[in-house]
Amino acid sequence: MHRPFKGLYLQKTTAPFFFSFVTYTPQTKEQMIACGDLAEGEEYLSQVVCDFLLFISEGILGHILTADFPISYDDVVIVCSRQRGDGVQHEYLIQVIDRGWTNEAQTRLLDELMAILSHPLWTGAILKSN
Repeated sequence: MHRPFKGLYLQKTTAPFFFSFVTYTPQTKEQMIACGDLAEGEEYLSQVVCDFLLFISEGILGHILTADFPISYDDVVIVCSRQRGDGVQHEYLIQVIDRGWTNEAQTRLLDELMAILSHPLWTGAILKSN
């Protein structure tokens, strides 16, 4: 089976709007500047947040990530992280800021995501078929 998001894993936690997300260890801002991928003073966008948004939108929900996606970059907070194994991957505690009181589309999307993550056939990476 082809997995376009190989090595990425997502699990719900017992706290609403919090997720355990595993992705490859990204470059730090300092590493990106040192190798020329980011200019000094240029805005740094977290690769982890971008990976999280792409994984939930395209990898799990099958939506295209556009400016209209109900969860934006600014809605995602990395609470903490830890290295896994030999350091190729990191696990992040991710919080999605609840904007449901003003954004019904976000509430619907998070409900859809939680239904998938709660399914007994969810492996952390894919929803297996029966």
